[in-house]
Amino acid sequence: MRCSILLVVLATAASALPWPHLPQDSVHPIGNAWGNYQNYGSAYLHNGQDIMVAAQSPALATKPGYVKQVWLGGSPLYNGVTVADSAGAAFCSGYMYYHIDDTTIQVQNGDTVAVGDTLGFISTWPVADFHHNHFSANRNSGVTWSDYGAFYRNPLLDLSPDDDTVVPWFSNAYSGQRFAICRNNTSSYQSKDSVYGTVDLICRLDDRINHRLWRVCIYRIDYSIRDTGGTYVVPPTRAVEMSDSIDGYSPAQSRVVYKQDATCPTRCNYDSIARQYFYIFTNTDGDSLIEPSDSLAGWNTTLSPDGNYWVKVVARDEYGNTATDSMMVKVRNDTTPRHDVGVVAIAAPPAAVESGTVVAPACTLYNYGNRNESYSVRMTIGPDYDTAIGVTHAAGTRLAVVFPDWTVSYAPGFYAVACSTQLGSDTLPANDRMQDSVEVTSPPGVVDAGPAAGGAWLRARPNPARRQVSFQVAAGPGAAAALLRIFDAAGRCVRTLRSTRSAVLASLAWDGRDERGRRLPGGVYFCRAAGRHDAVELVLLE
Repeated sequence: MRCSILLVVLATAASALPWPHLPQDSVHPIGNAWGNYQNYGSAYLHNGQDIMVAAQSPALATKPGYVKQVWLGGSPLYNGVTVADSAGAAFCSGYMYYHIDDTTIQVQNGDTVAVGDTLGFISTWPVADFHHNHFSANRNSGVTWSDYGAFYRNPLLDLSPDDDTVVPWFSNAYSGQRFAICRNNTSSYQSKDSVYGTVDLICRLDDRINHRLWRVCIYRIDYSIRDTGGTYVVPPTRAVEMSDSIDGYSPAQSRVVYKQDATCPTRCNYDSIARQYFYIFTNTDGDSLIEPSDSLAGWNTTLSPDGNYWVKVVARDEYGNTATDSMMVKVRNDTTPRHDVGVVAIAAPPAAVESGTVVAPACTLYNYGNRNESYSVRMTIGPDYDTAIGVTHAAGTRLAVVFPDWTVSYAPGFYAVACSTQLGSDTLPANDRMQDSVEVTSPPGVVDAGPAAGGAWLRARPNPARRQVSFQVAAGPGAAAALLRIFDAAGRCVRTLRSTRSAVLASLAWDGRDERGRRLPGGVYFCRAAGRHDAVELVLLE
């Protein structure tokens, strides 16, 4: 046994690498860690370690090897060098040193480098004094690499020395609660005193790695759940570990690890105060790989008797600093029937249809209750289309419903579209009805008669949209200046837009931000013009 331990220690010591900056035998601060949440238009996991150094500091080789590629991104910021283990075309590993000023790169493809050789000098970063080396561990094949290859390992695990004294810390993830609880893969949150069904459990954690300012993600989270007698219903389980491969810039991996909604809004940018991380620690199959299928996991409380349970979370950084927190929850999966169905979305008709076409109206429903239900669902479009059909709907599931065809025979203009569930025992009528509108347009070659008589109408383009949305509001002759309100899925008004003057057709622009200038999360928003009760649904993408 003693010999085995010695061999492991020696092997570990032999694989340790010096840091890629002077002094190479000292630790350096980290601004973004491996697996950090990032979102600059689309969410993804950070696939390197941002080692913070002064601008124009030399980037030094950490290991002898061969230059596989000099990456030139067309500006002083997005350039780098990959040094790998093999000069041949075979599959091999290497390290990439990125954000090097292109005018300072000292090597070229095929060069041999030794430990401590200067590869180039770090770019001057224009934002928040964030000068850094994006240092990553990669694998690929070829005498030269045509792309970055796979980001296969947390490179901080390879660097020595590796001391850090900052202990991770927890904050409340939900109002008055250490951990947030929501239905699996939804934003429907539950109180810790009434937990039922299959749920996601979420903690809020922060860490720093040798830097006084920049909060980074946690390295590892383990959790367990016990009843009050000490018996495990979920044994100690690895939830998150930021060690294995990251899929480039995949939004899917990001959604597995981090909760991203209005209640638990994970964010990480150049505002150090605004950084916050919400981890879905039940999204796991127990291994260190972050896979999209992990998001299907959750705590199935129906497998345990009603009562109190202790949820415990242990957080660790790369250096072994540990923080622990816990919260008692009450499971209440009683046998009292809950009847609640609602309309989630009107899938068809689309925002605009040509007169004379045939459309199959459709909607999506959800059974929020705990009983299978049989009921009618009704779709109305304009003055003439009014159809109800019967459905059978399993508890806790979505249901797509397609109605009989609608032949579009209305004159050009805007018409109300409404879908409603008709369950007599429904205990939450507020979600039973959804209203939208459809624009009927003239076929090609036919002059459009303009907005329908009798009030304002609204059009949003594009929809779905990333950030920039253009609205057109038509109000008819003599109307006041246009007023448009944008609501989130919870019904809160997040932004009000006004035109500067009266006009029959007003154009308004929205940048995806709220009244205080904060970027709003992706999701469904509802846009309503003054003087109208109907709303246009707008999908804002991450």
